[in-house]
Amino acid sequence: CPTQDDAEGALGTMQLEIGVLRTGSDKCVESLALLAGPVAAGHDVEFHCEDGEKIGCSRLLLSHASPYYKALFSKGTVESVSGIVKPDKDFSSAAHLALLGQLHALGNAPLPAELDGRLELLCLAVKVRAPSGGADDTAARVLERCDRAVRKSLFADNCLAVLLRLK
Repeated sequence: CPTQDDAEGALGTMQLEIGVLRTGSDKCVESLALLAGPVAAGHDVEFHCEDGEKIGCSRLLLSHASPYYKALFSKGTVESVSGIVKPDKDFSSAAHLALLGQLHALGNAPLPAELDGRLELLCLAVKVRAPSGGADDTAARVLERCDRAVRKSLFADNCLAVLLRLK
């Protein structure tokens, strides 16, 4: 049987791992972000995108990171029973993959390198964040990071294009 010391040691290790994840250090973040991707045996939910792309994910990680997905996977919903999600067709599979990777990594994964990718991720994060945008809503955190990155990328020659894109 495990002792009290064993339990306390395990709890300390878990808290350390969560602390590492929340601060975005270590390769842990990248590993978690990469869990969202081509459908594999470890995935318990699939996103079937409009362009035919299928993205596999962890229902547990998505539900933990986002009240939106927690509600989507709640008991009795079509998605909770089938394990298949038809994501918003107004967004590319690349944007969905970027958001799902962010949610798997609690918002600490690298943002898309290109401005267009950041803009699309920003718009998708707006749609799936909780109205209150509380501390437990990773999509709100991703939205804030994208917003800061987009603002840093605004220049006189691209400002109008960015505004039109966000319209």
